[in-house]
Amino acid sequence: MNLRGAAVLGLVAATIGIYVARAGGAPAPIVPPAAVLMVVAAVLLAVFRTRTWPAVVTVVVALAEAAGVVATGSLGNLAFAEPLLGAGTALRVVGVLAVLIAGTMLVARRPARAGAGPREREVAP
Repeated sequence: MNLRGAAVLGLVAATIGIYVARAGGAPAPIVPPAAVLMVVAAVLLAVFRTRTWPAVVTVVVALAEAAGVVATGSLGNLAFAEPLLGAGTALRVVGVLAVLIAGTMLVARRPARAGAGPREREVAP
């Protein structure tokens, strides 16, 4: 699996984690804004395969989701007695971490430009 696929899989896993945690009792709207943002980022990443900007959007969305997990105290749900709540939170955290790692590597990797590299006809002095 390539980095782009890993980032998309992480976004999907984190989105599923939101709904699993919601089924376990986490307070969330029916359509959480984080889930919408992650689905949009996954679609952008899958559609615009030759561009770098979707990877940047993906990393920003993952950072926002990570900040949301920490700010809301959702990490405390990992040791919660409700199995669905803990499993959903774990899936959400693992998905976000996967997105942050794969997305950051995608952004850091520079795409090869046509014509880049040493010239074949260059003569050394």
